[in-house]
Amino acid sequence: MAIMTRVAVAASTLVLSSAAFGASVSFSYTGAVQTWAVPAGVTQVAVELRGAQGGGSYPCIGPREEDGGLGGLTQGNLAVTPGQVLNLFVGGQAPDVGNIIPMPGGFNGGGGGGTYGAGGGGATDVRVGGTALANRVAVAGGGGGGNTGCPNHGAGGAGGGSSGGEGLYYDDFGPGGGGTQSAGGAAGSGGGVAGQLGLGGSIAEYHMAGGGGGYYGGGAAYAAGGGGGSGYIGGLTGGSTTAGVQTGHGSITITFNAVTAPTPVPTLEAGVLAVLATAMAAFGAAGARRMRRG
Repeated sequence: MAIMTRVAVAASTLVLSSAAFGASVSFSYTGAVQTWAVPAGVTQVAVELRGAQGGGSYPCIGPREEDGGLGGLTQGNLAVTPGQVLNLFVGGQAPDVGNIIPMPGGFNGGGGGGTYGAGGGGATDVRVGGTALANRVAVAGGGGGGNTGCPNHGAGGAGGGSSGGEGLYYDDFGPGGGGTQSAGGAAGSGGGVAGQLGLGGSIAEYHMAGGGGGYYGGGAAYAAGGGGGSGYIGGLTGGSTTAGVQTGHGSITITFNAVTAPTPVPTLEAGVLAVLATAMAAFGAAGARRMRRG
């Protein structure tokens, strides 16, 4: 009987689920919302968000300068459920459309500007349960637009951090302020426009630089750099946000543990087990008879 018990236990053993640690998926700028469905068995992911750089501006003579503020970096862990869909907005750097009015801002909140002033960079964010600004759980701010002219009048402020960076100014006009956790960046002097929730200050007029998108966007400014948008980590655990690290368009990387299905050990069917049990019993009885004769 002891032999039968050991056979039955071995036949029902399963190899436990294994995990392939460090699986990841990355998303680059497309100019539209993207989605990702959480795989089976995954309950937490690590996210890395990078906001877009602000647009470069044109001097009176010569090519466009890369004077837009750098985008921010936001990292942390996000609790999820299998099958849940995350809505991903990857910020775009303000496009180069020439030294004209208007100078549009980047995708996802970058504010626009005008001749000699560039648009702000777009924020990068993750939204859960919908696509509205209220559904954002993590944000990396975009940088403010640059503002050159004759002479150079300023560069865009850095995006990201709990507060975005103030634009730079090299003349008598004040720059756009950086967005914070509770308000848009202040308007620059000379008719600038303040940022607001999710949007950089935007004004399509001569020599205006747009603010960067963010949790709250940066302010727009005349003849000075636009402010950077703020980052946000309110929906993350172990989160951090850093200003001024990303050039060009933004990006999102999601890292998770990919759980594989259990792999069963080959089992013996019930009929085979019954035959083995009968054979073992007969073998035991024959041994007992031999022992009595001996």
